[in-house]
Amino acid sequence: ETEQFLQAAEEITGVPYKWTTYDVLVCPPGFPFGGMENANLTYVTPTLLAGDRSLASVVAHEIAHSWSGNLITNATWRDFWLNEGFTVFLERKILGRLYGESFREFDSLLGLAHWKEDVELFGAEHQFTTLAPDLIDTDPDDAFSSVPYERG
Repeated sequence: ETEQFLQAAEEITGVPYKWTTYDVLVCPPGFPFGGMENANLTYVTPTLLAGDRSLASVVAHEIAHSWSGNLITNATWRDFWLNEGFTVFLERKILGRLYGESFREFDSLLGLAHWKEDVELFGAEHQFTTLAPDLIDTDPDDAFSSVPYERG
């Protein structure tokens, strides 16, 4: 499905993929993230190799970063939500193009539910749920949640 994700992203954005090749490298089981994009290579955890392809959306997300993250990106980590928000938007447009609008809508509802859970966990007034959090002297792992991904 990787090639289909790339083609859909090009059609949706109207901008050709700029990085000549796109590869996926499966890392050892200790890899701490689902996926991590680079300009033409995405690292993924072996847990994404589900036989039913139920986790393919992670690859769509990392491919979307080829436009919102690698071509353009946030100026500072305070604006990280712009990078991830636009990427999630494009990821869902890709998934909707390939799997249908009802799939995209359902994925959006799941994302909204995760966002609400994380806001409740941190608290609505917590720094990590603000539009542009001050992350100075903050461990990024402490601030990680669905909030910057779903906020866009």
